[in-house]
Amino acid sequence: MTTCDRQSGFTLLEVIVVLGVLGVLLGTAVPLAGAVVEADRRQEVTAELAQLGEALDSYYYANAAFPPSLTDAAFLGVHLQPGPRGTAVRDAFADRDYAYSVSGGVATVYSVGENGLDDGVNNEEWVVRVHSSVAGTRRTWQRLRLCVELLAEHIEAGGSVAGAWPSLRASLGLGATFDFDGWGTTLQWTAATHTLSSAGPDRTFGTADDITI
Repeated sequence: MTTCDRQSGFTLLEVIVVLGVLGVLLGTAVPLAGAVVEADRRQEVTAELAQLGEALDSYYYANAAFPPSLTDAAFLGVHLQPGPRGTAVRDAFADRDYAYSVSGGVATVYSVGENGLDDGVNNEEWVVRVHSSVAGTRRTWQRLRLCVELLAEHIEAGGSVAGAWPSLRASLGLGATFDFDGWGTTLQWTAATHTLSSAGPDRTFGTADDITI
């Protein structure tokens, strides 16, 4: 009796089947990998914009103004940590910094989004806005409260309260920064009524947003 052993290896049909399966797997894996990358970018942009919003609020609180740019030396590295390779202000969807502008007391930062094109702030999904009125109000109340406490002690001790606020402020032992409210406007002292006033966010005395204590 004679036997014939089949030579080891793959037939042409088996190779075609394997290649077909691999093609299906690759066709499925590539879109999935792309979706994972986009999801990571969305999470990164969301987190970075939130950090930028907090940093801009902190900067305004300290300076009564927004920084001229996101890479300004007094902002990046002071109120906002640069991150690895300075990516904290880099848009993950584009090879550029996040778009930044200041108008009407509002600082706006946004990403160009998944299409990588700047379609304008009103047409973008990832946007953060920081209002100077929030940080300015917080800083103003902090200063007014301290000033009033010192004024009360000054009056109780028989000190004079006549004159403009800068002179009275100096007699209270406060530094020159206490001449101003949280928006950079000089505080107004009225000796006759013992009131100290801020012009508020509009920086104009006599309007509805004045803060008086």
